[in-house]
Amino acid sequence: MRQRVLDLARGRPLTLAVAVTVVWHLVLFAVEDLLPPLQPGWFPDLGAAVVNVVLAGLTLALIGWLGWWRETGLAWRWPDRSWWLLLPLLGEGLLHLVDGLAGSATVLAGAVVTMLAVGLAEESLSRGLVQRLLSPLGLARAAVLVGVLFGLGHLMSGLWFGRAPDEIAFQVVNTAAFGFCLAALRWHVGTLWPLVVLHAWVNVASIRSPGALPDVVQVSIILVLIGYGWWLLRLLDRRPRQVPVRAG
Repeated sequence: MRQRVLDLARGRPLTLAVAVTVVWHLVLFAVEDLLPPLQPGWFPDLGAAVVNVVLAGLTLALIGWLGWWRETGLAWRWPDRSWWLLLPLLGEGLLHLVDGLAGSATVLAGAVVTMLAVGLAEESLSRGLVQRLLSPLGLARAAVLVGVLFGLGHLMSGLWFGRAPDEIAFQVVNTAAFGFCLAALRWHVGTLWPLVVLHAWVNVASIRSPGALPDVVQVSIILVLIGYGWWLLRLLDRRPRQVPVRAG
């Protein structure tokens, strides 16, 4: 069975990447529906944290079964100069903190734990497994497709949870740009772990912000993410020997 999956990954990487993304979200919805409401006063987001821990565990188990631990960026690498490239996305989180954070210490601590679980679940899927599947198509094309599939995954989530159409549309575009930029960063830093933390940081800052950023600022962030991701891909062409790329 494992060899058949590996053969399919070599022969039809995009098809398998789409299938994995769809199935992952279907499992997410199933786990969400099967779990009882978990919102204790000491951890209001416990249910969401458990769901994402389950999805992260399943994703990591699949990656381990395929023998792709290093190829998906799950092997640890000590920080080097490439980590400076993470700073612009740290800045995105800071923009959301202009008005501070809303919520008690308990709520904020729960949000940090939950978003770390979300970061691990989504990064191990998108910048880990899906990006590894798409890597034979080329680094730039893989990064673009990772972003597109990441946005479409949030389209599925938005429709499933009944969000407003305009909210879904913005989230799809925003997450696609964010996912593309993270995919480009992934080729540089060579490991998922800083991306997990970065993902959690941006989520906590945006979700716990007491108010949304002005529309012009949000649109500007999307354009900057796309431009920065593209620049990172161009940087790969100029410095190929210095980039720890594992394209399979």
